Amino acid sequence: MKDVLIRDFEQITQYIPDKKSLYKTKWLITGVTGMIGSYLLSFLSWLNEKELNKTMSIVATHRSDIDASHPNIGILLEKEFIEFRKIDLNTGFNFEDNDNFNFVLHCASNASPKTYLADPISTINANVKATQDMLEYFKNQKEFRTFIYFSSGEIYGEPNTIPTPEEYIGTTNHLSSRACYVESKKFTETLCWNYYKQYKLPVKIIRPVHAYGPGFKKNDGRVWADFITKALAGENIIILGDGLSRRGFCYLADAVVQIFAVIQKGKNGETYNIGNEEHISIKDLAEVIKNIAIAKHKKRIDIQIKNSLPEHLKGSPQVSCPAVQKVKKLSLCLATNLNNGLEKTMYWYSLQKNIKEFE
Repeated sequence: MKDVLIRDFEQITQYIPDKKSLYKTKWLITGVTGMIGSYLLSFLSWLNEKELNKTMSIVATHRSDIDASHPNIGILLEKEFIEFRKIDLNTGFNFEDNDNFNFVLHCASNASPKTYLADPISTINANVKATQDMLEYFKNQKEFRTFIYFSSGEIYGEPNTIPTPEEYIGTTNHLSSRACYVESKKFTETLCWNYYKQYKLPVKIIRPVHAYGPGFKKNDGRVWADFITKALAGENIIILGDGLSRRGFCYLADAVVQIFAVIQKGKNGETYNIGNEEHISIKDLAEVIKNIAIAKHKKRIDIQIKNSLPEHLKGSPQVSCPAVQKVKKLSLCLATNLNNGLEKTMYWYSLQKNIKEFE
């Protein structure tokens, strides 16, 4: 496990209000090869060893193959308290009757526009069908404490309230290319809320908004990841649009602190934004990454603005930034400066360039 992750985890654990309640608990995490899923699994593994005397047990599901080359979780394959299960949630959720869990973190989803536009039906199935299968499975478990559904801030569409609070009702086009992701996330929130209302299932919905950090792949497709991979390869950063759209970017360690606040103190049936209220233009983001690449990694690069959006980026909001006061009322939260978060992310990625998984 790389030093940057360990430093993150040491910070995160200071913000977890009740670690004692996590002793002797069983967790299910889906989508552990994704950026958020792999980071969460890495953190739980570290927490289990450093703080919980290895009393926690974890089942981690993944669709793609994992080997020791995976930079975040390859090192976890031999942990005796983690059971990895290769399951394609697009085709159903089938567990044994004796699989009793206390906590479920349902992260599995195609999150990158490039990925979900390439396979819209699988995206819908993973969000809707797989989640309903899981909700059905867990609705009668007696020791079950919390089901966290990872939705998305994209359900707000093009908001006219910035930062955007949880109660904002977004307007989205259900017949657009991006609708396979956005509308399936929205409907799955409806599913979760109704399982809470009808069966009293302890479901909490979170909406991560523009999380970034260690664990992304070279071909990720998200703007910050694209800028980082190009900058560290010594290539010019290319802004496909005009660079004026704005995003509230949230470092993964900050997001995990907020997620644990919801796990431990959030109310069942409620929805919580996960993110950062401070937003920055895409052009300014490119400048920050360029400056880090030059100062820290000795790259000679520039920024080019093309003013020509590809199809998979059309329809994205001009400004996307969540209000996070609701989650901050639950617990003290970590706040990583954007420059520091990008420095850590770029340093982490600079160590991964020769790993097969990321080529």
